[in-house]
Amino acid sequence: MAIGGTLRKGASKVSWLDLRRSGLSVIERLALEEVLLRHDPSNRCWAIVGAHDPTFGKRIHVSSKIDANFKMEGNCLVVLGIGGKPKELVNLESVGVNGISMVKRFSGGGTVVVDQSSLLTTFIGR
Repeated sequence: MAIGGTLRKGASKVSWLDLRRSGLSVIERLALEEVLLRHDPSNRCWAIVGAHDPTFGKRIHVSSKIDANFKMEGNCLVVLGIGGKPKELVNLESVGVNGISMVKRFSGGGTVVVDQSSLLTTFIGR
């Protein structure tokens, strides 16, 4: 993980976070993004980039509030936006048969499928 300086445009500053080779999973990445949005004491804008394994990593402790029967399987992950309706957006039968896991992120946006080769880019604006 590297925090590279800031990018400037006018009066706004953007902090850059390079998560390539960080070892974070997609779910850990989504958790980090939510922390930066909701709890950054400096209230910064962020540009974040990185490729991540779609399964659970070991860098961030996952809350016990997650269903104990939940298991990450397969080599990809379906990520839905907060308002995404799985029955409308995902072929649930295919996902179940192929052991593909799904997760909702805290923000809006479309539904995407990520794997090890996916490059995730996030901008958090204020």
